[in-house]
Amino acid sequence: MSYPRRVAFSLLLMAVLFCGGCLSKPYLPGKDLGTLHLRIQRAETPAGQEQSSMMALNKPINKIAIVLTNKKTVMTKTVEPYVEGKVITVDSIYPGTWQIEVKCYDPNGQWFLYGVATKTIQPGENVELLVIIRLAPGELTMEMDVAPLLAAGYDASRGRLYVYEDPQTDKATIFDLTLEGNLLKHREQILLPQGTYNARIYIPNKSNYFYESDYIQFHVLSGQVETVNLNADASIIIEGLIDLPPATPENFEVTLDNGQPLLRWDPVGDPDLAGYNVYRTNRDGRFVFLDQVDIATHFYHDIKVKIEDYEDNLLGYAVSSYDLRGNNSIWTAALYWPF
Repeated sequence: MSYPRRVAFSLLLMAVLFCGGCLSKPYLPGKDLGTLHLRIQRAETPAGQEQSSMMALNKPINKIAIVLTNKKTVMTKTVEPYVEGKVITVDSIYPGTWQIEVKCYDPNGQWFLYGVATKTIQPGENVELLVIIRLAPGELTMEMDVAPLLAAGYDASRGRLYVYEDPQTDKATIFDLTLEGNLLKHREQILLPQGTYNARIYIPNKSNYFYESDYIQFHVLSGQVETVNLNADASIIIEGLIDLPPATPENFEVTLDNGQPLLRWDPVGDPDLAGYNVYRTNRDGRFVFLDQVDIATHFYHDIKVKIEDYEDNLLGYAVSSYDLRGNNSIWTAALYWPF
């Protein structure tokens, strides 16, 4: 078989499914299970398809592992040693939609070629399926030690890994991370085509994070496992994005000055504090917003109220603090006339 000038080929997997003989316990009433026949043959890379390297092309295939998966069942078939051109048969396939994965291994046990396809198999239907076999992806194992974040009191029980596969776009593939001990780890297997990648970890996620890692660059090689171990740096926590509300003003008191209520409280020391909100009861006894004062003001003289208009001790006051993002603190305990 001749090679094209670009010296790149792929393997093509021809899969022919046909219905087996009648079974005593069919999967569906009156229907038969199927049988899958696989044949591997070498062919040129179709135009526009990802190329295989000459090294991968020339390696003999020593073992083939076939995994068929649907919503309820996983079937596996391993052929070792594999004789090129020999038909592989997988019996007793239930009708339905299957994902068919093919892994090819060299004589050293190295996984170096891979193909996957999805096909719906109808009862009694003969199906011919083409799966393109390319260089096997590599596997990424990544974990982050978040002990410094946990020690600082932050909730680092979950996070997300964003892998940027194409440097020409801002699109990322997202993998969830969960906490095991002090380590954030991914539960699902991460398989990536051979190449160089940039990634970043956000805790808990990109749209609502209090921690982001530096960008990570790593290389994925076909059939190999790339392990990346990271340590969270508590000094680069994005405090502003935690966006907690400010503290409640302390030592709130109300006295009378010239017969009118004078409110006082201790200043709140939050770095993003913007000011204070003052609340007063209406004549039904419900607290409503009264006024707002700036960060430097720690008192409020209510010169517009007439205490005699309020009966049954319904005149009351409370104060809260608010920050630059509009977060409001818990109110102080209410104080009622007589103060």
